[in-house]
Amino acid sequence: MLKRIYIDNFRCLVNFEMKFEDNVSLFLGANGSGKTTVFEVLRKLRKFIIGDGDARVLQVFPKTDLTRWETRLIQKFELDLEGNGGVYKYSLEIEHQEDEKPPKVRREKLTFDHHPLSNFVIEEQEDKLVEQATIYNDDPHNSGSVLPMVDSSRSIISVMPERKDYQKLTWFKKHIARLIIVQINPFVMSAESRKEDPYPVWDMSNYAAWFSYLSGNQGKIFNLTLKLQEIIKGFDFFKNERSGTAKILSLSFPHLGKEPYKLTEISEGQKALIALYTLIYCAPDEDYTLCIDEPENFLALPEIQPWLNALFDQYSEERSHGQAIIISHHPALINYLASSSGHWFERTDEGLIRLERITHEQDGGLSLAKLIELGWIYDE
Repeated sequence: MLKRIYIDNFRCLVNFEMKFEDNVSLFLGANGSGKTTVFEVLRKLRKFIIGDGDARVLQVFPKTDLTRWETRLIQKFELDLEGNGGVYKYSLEIEHQEDEKPPKVRREKLTFDHHPLSNFVIEEQEDKLVEQATIYNDDPHNSGSVLPMVDSSRSIISVMPERKDYQKLTWFKKHIARLIIVQINPFVMSAESRKEDPYPVWDMSNYAAWFSYLSGNQGKIFNLTLKLQEIIKGFDFFKNERSGTAKILSLSFPHLGKEPYKLTEISEGQKALIALYTLIYCAPDEDYTLCIDEPENFLALPEIQPWLNALFDQYSEERSHGQAIIISHHPALINYLASSSGHWFERTDEGLIRLERITHEQDGGLSLAKLIELGWIYDE
């Protein structure tokens, strides 16, 4: 479970810290107050740490992401994760250059219950800068092994292969991969897949490829199908049949005819519903964090509450190993979650982002009464 994130000198976020105490968290605030920027940082850190695609510093953290009104060239990021019987602490410093030279990792460190797992640092030795990377096995008394070759353009965690004596480091890397961060865009959801993707991408354009991967667990697909039969009128089952070198994902509606409908042939609202329920019913079996930006988009009012109930049931159970973080402007979600799980984002006149926890009381955060006064909650 993500317990804390710290961001400094990234767009509108300067010396920004946020802590998570609940399995479900809601981000509230006006447009431009930094909510989606937090998701963007999580996406970038995920890509960088697991080495997804071109994960060099230059590609993941361009200079244009520096806070415009700051003159500092150092960006800092920190993550605290609870899991695997302890607490992981990850820190990263990116150093940008005055000239056109590419940025580089200045420092990267990972610990588990205060014991080091990996450490990269650039230090000055005898009037020159020396890069040094050290990794540590699962023995807390291990003095570490210095890597013979170092690449300051990448995370050292991303290049570490799985090994039996580095299980704690491997667990962290796999957990970071299970940061599922999405803003559903049904207009780009394709019906065709040529490979299997273990996780959805930001806009869920690879839904069909993700479904192909999920089909390996028929139990989850069966439960998803049963739920969608309740939600989508006339829906019967999925078909994911091969056509040449690809698979085509379609849905059967028997009352509308024998031929199934390709995913691209149903409405955008139906595609959004399918994606949202898949995120709940086909979640990973291990600890994971699900971040959804405005899930209410493309949904009709009567469709929001049932999905919200399913989400809350999934993540509020004591045995739940999942965490959900939601950005929303919708009254139904705000009324349902704000009092127990709400975080208020506000941009000050100076451009900085101020964060407050929403509380029942007037002291210690932003009160529900104030939210009602501001028009974000309906007092029924």
